[in-house]
Amino acid sequence: MELKDIGNTPLVELATFFENGNRIISKCEFLNPSGSHKDRTYLNIVNRLEEARIIAPGMTLIDCSTGNGGAALAWIGRLKGYRIKIFMPEGMTQERKAQIRLYGAEIVETPKELFLSGSVLQAKAYVSENSSNDVYYVDQCNCLLNKDGWRICGEEMVEQLRAQDVVPDFFVCAIGTGGTFSGIAEVMKREYAKIKTIGLEVDRSAPLFSQRNNLPFNHHSHNLMGLGAGVISANTDPNLVDEIRVVDGTGAWSRMKHFIESEKLPIGPTCGANLLACDELVRTLKNKNIVTLFFDSAWKYESRWDGLYPEYSEVNHVAGRDL
Repeated sequence: MELKDIGNTPLVELATFFENGNRIISKCEFLNPSGSHKDRTYLNIVNRLEEARIIAPGMTLIDCSTGNGGAALAWIGRLKGYRIKIFMPEGMTQERKAQIRLYGAEIVETPKELFLSGSVLQAKAYVSENSSNDVYYVDQCNCLLNKDGWRICGEEMVEQLRAQDVVPDFFVCAIGTGGTFSGIAEVMKREYAKIKTIGLEVDRSAPLFSQRNNLPFNHHSHNLMGLGAGVISANTDPNLVDEIRVVDGTGAWSRMKHFIESEKLPIGPTCGANLLACDELVRTLKNKNIVTLFFDSAWKYESRWDGLYPEYSEVNHVAGRDL
């Protein structure tokens, strides 16, 4: 695989969704070289930073990730000649940690009690202690080049939809860093005046949903890694989110497994979150075209196939508070 293999992923219609004349079409980002949509994120960030002469091969790039982003940056960094250091909360899947190390990157596991915020604190401390020009904190959550890269994906989707003679009525996408949702939604709203965008958050860590509904926000541990970091990042543009919904992590895992059995596409649990929202739409609507995204691959979760992260249940019990 080469860098040119990132992107141009297929847009496929899901055969099992034909209730009430609705059609579900998904962009298969799990087919990117490292197995997730994060390849697209980091390729754009690294390329643009190189063009601006902010980074250059030989430097050390660091970032925080629960796994997919770390693997993508590690793979791209290896091909481009960077040293990579990933700060990651304890308890992530063995598959994703092994993949990051296979690509030659170093992992710094941070205490589970603070989840991703702890990784961010340690990454920033590392940069402060190594403040030479040879270390750069990529910061995927707050670097707006993240969102910029997803405009490219949005343009791909528009072209593919036109080729299939499809005008989308809805765009459904779970929100992690927000770059994927916001970049695609911006293009979709430009091209399709009547489209409705639906953003999703995991119910146990839903800051935008809480804000929209005037609810107190509390970050709880959950099992949809990649979502629910507990913040609304700079890449999440709330003005592009027509409706925000929450999904249950256990339900998303179950939906993913059922889908793999029926459609034979090996997708990950956050894809199951998107499918749950699509299920709700097809039950209540008629003759609509719904576009969504498949973020990553099932093989990245084999060691957690029961959908449980017991380390975080222990943290809640021992610490006596919610994460």
